Amino acid sequence: MNVERPFRLVQFPKQSHDVVKCLKKLLERAERGEIIGISYAAMESNREFFFSSCGEAHRNPAFASALASTLWYGTMKRVFNEDS
Repeated sequence: MNVERPFRLVQFPKQSHDVVKCLKKLLERAERGEIIGISYAAMESNREFFFSSCGEAHRNPAFASALASTLWYGTMKRVFNEDS
């Protein structure tokens, strides 16, 4: 008798190497003074998330809103497979 297995959630790796690489590059640019503010959203391994901003993006919420809108727009283009 062939019994189907129930749906299993895929476990995420303990470390996402592309996330670490991206954050290191951002840190290097911030240390050189090229990045003066960040707005971000992050997803944790349990699929919880958080968001915040720092630097100029925190001090200037209108600019942080523009950053968030740009992130949303670029992400939605990827969702609908449009060229970036």
